[in-house]
Amino acid sequence: MKRYATASALAIVAMAGQAWADVTPQQVWDDFEAYMSNFGYQITATETMEGSSLVISDMTMVVTIPEEDGLVRVTMPPMTFAEAGEGSVSITYPEVGEVMVYFVEDDDEVVGEIVLEMTHTDLEMLVSGNPGDLTYTYSGERVALELTRVFDHEDQEEYGRDVISATMSMGPLSGTSHIMKDEVMRSIEQDMTMGDLAIDVSFDEPDGDDAFMFSMALAGLSSTGTTRLPLDLDVEDPTSMFKNGGMVDAVLKHNGGKTEFSLNEGDGPTSGMFSSSGGEFGVAVSETDLSYRLSAADQTVAMSGPELPLPINAALGEAGFSLAMPLSPSEEPRPASLSLTLGGFTMDDMLWNIFDPGEVLPRDPATVAFSLDAMVTPFISLLDTDSMEKLGMTGGMPGELNSLTLNSLVVDAVGAMVKGSGAFTFDNSDLQTFGGVPRPEGKLDVSIAGANGLVDSLISMGLLPEEDAMGFRMMMSMFTVPGEDPDTATSTIEINAEGHVLANGQRIQ
Repeated sequence: MKRYATASALAIVAMAGQAWADVTPQQVWDDFEAYMSNFGYQITATETMEGSSLVISDMTMVVTIPEEDGLVRVTMPPMTFAEAGEGSVSITYPEVGEVMVYFVEDDDEVVGEIVLEMTHTDLEMLVSGNPGDLTYTYSGERVALELTRVFDHEDQEEYGRDVISATMSMGPLSGTSHIMKDEVMRSIEQDMTMGDLAIDVSFDEPDGDDAFMFSMALAGLSSTGTTRLPLDLDVEDPTSMFKNGGMVDAVLKHNGGKTEFSLNEGDGPTSGMFSSSGGEFGVAVSETDLSYRLSAADQTVAMSGPELPLPINAALGEAGFSLAMPLSPSEEPRPASLSLTLGGFTMDDMLWNIFDPGEVLPRDPATVAFSLDAMVTPFISLLDTDSMEKLGMTGGMPGELNSLTLNSLVVDAVGAMVKGSGAFTFDNSDLQTFGGVPRPEGKLDVSIAGANGLVDSLISMGLLPEEDAMGFRMMMSMFTVPGEDPDTATSTIEINAEGHVLANGQRIQ
C-alpha cells in the first residue's frame, strides 16, 4: 500500500493546482478534463444540467502506475460550474466533502484506501476570457484536508484518527492564473498567495511503543510561475514535458517557518525543531537549460534523543545554493554556474566544550561561501536517459569544461580567514601534461589571515603536534609571501601556456 503513496499525492496536487477557466460551464469542465487527461488521468463523471449550471458528480480520476502494475483511483466531491454574468463562470465545492483514494493492483483488486475530508471557508473561483485564452481569479479564507480513514484491504485492518492522523490547511488565499492553449502547447502563468500553511502528522502504534509526530508551519507562503506543457505529453517519460518548447519556471517564497518532529522507537523519544525567518526556492527547467536556487535566513536547529550524546543547538544566519547548467548538446561553449553560502554559523557552548573546554578558539560566527562561473560544451542531452545510460556503461564524458572562474571564496572560522579568486581556461586537446586532465592555464590569488594564530591555538589545545605544525609552517613559507599586516600572507598560483606551475613567480612544477 505504501508504494502508491506518491501517486496519490500527485493526483491530489494536480487536482488542487488546476487553473480553472472558460466562458461557459461546459467549456470549463471540458478544459479541466483535457488538462487532467494531458497528465495521463482517466476521468469519468456524471454531468447534470440544473438550469444554466453544470453539476459534476461521481467524479473519478484514475492514473496507472506501470512500474507497480497497478493504479490509483481518486473520487472527488461534486463541483458546480455556474454562469456568473459578463461571460464569466464560477466554480464551487461543497464546504465539506470527501476525497477517497483507492490503491488497486493489476488484477483490479483494491489493496488499500484512504479517505480525506476536504473543507473550505469562503472559497471563490471565477473564470473569464475566451476559449484558448482564459483568466482564473480565486480567493478564500481557508482550505483544508484531513485524513479520516485508512484501510489496508490486504490485512483487513482499519486505522482511525487515534492511530494515524494528518491535516493540512492554508489560507487566506488569493491569486490569478492565465491559461493559453494552441494546437500544440498549453501555457499557464500563475501568481498566488497562500497565506499560512500548516501540516500536522502523527502515528501511534496500536500494540506497541512506536510513535511519530511531524508538524510544519510556514507563514506568508506565495508562488509565481510560468509553465508550458505539450498537449501530447507522454506521462511515462517525464522528460517529454520539456521537449518542443515545454518548460517550467517557478518561485516559492515564505516569510518564516518552523518544523518540529518527535520519534519514539521504544528506547525514548528523539525530537527536533528547525526554524527560519524566511526562505525562497526557485527552479527553471527547459529542454536546453536548468537553474535551481535555494535560500533561507536565520535558521536554527535543536535536537535531542537517546542516540545523541548531548543536545544539539546551532544556528545559521544565511544559507544559499544555486546551480545553472545547460542540458542540450551544443557545438559552442555554454555558461554554467555554482554557488554556495553558509554564513553566520554558530553553535551552543555545550558543543564547543567537547573539543575546546578551555575556550581557546574564537567562537565568532563562521562563514563558508564560494561562487563559480564556467563555460562548458555538452556533448549529449542530459534529458536523454538512453544516452546517459550508455555513458555510464562506457565511462564516457557528457561534455567538456572550457573555462572556470572563481569569483569569490571565503572561509572564515575559528579566528582565521581565507579569501580567493581566479580564472582558468582548459585545453581539452592536451590530456598528457596533467595526467589525463585537460591542461589548465590561468592564475589563482589567495589571501590568508590568522593562520599562525590558529596553529598556536591548536598546539596549546593538544590537537596539533609540534612537528606537524612545523611542517605546515614550512609549506606556508614555500607557497605564500608575508602580507602587510601581522599574521597575514598572500599567494598567486599560476599555470602558464607551457604547463608550468608557479607560486608567486617561482616555478614549482
